[in-house]
Amino acid sequence: MSPLLILAWMPNDVVRTRVGFVVSKRISKRAVDRNFIKRLLSEAMRDVLPRLPGGLDIVVSARQEANMADLRTFKQDLFTLLRRAKLLEATSNLDE
Repeated sequence: MSPLLILAWMPNDVVRTRVGFVVSKRISKRAVDRNFIKRLLSEAMRDVLPRLPGGLDIVVSARQEANMADLRTFKQDLFTLLRRAKLLEATSNLDE
């Protein structure tokens, strides 16, 4: 958990990794705003997805503070959460 995001994961029976994003109405009543946050999260995940191990279901939930975040902040926060969960090696670099 971080100020912006909550990360949950579990193994699945499929070889590939599946990712889902949750942005509730508590963050914004407007669907346009919620969908924009989901698109930002999806773009942030795009950089690290090839480095994740296969066979995982990952759910990324946005917290209230995510309403004011930008793409760079989401990338850093997501990278930190995935490293803390030991889904990425600590030697990996965000800028690669």
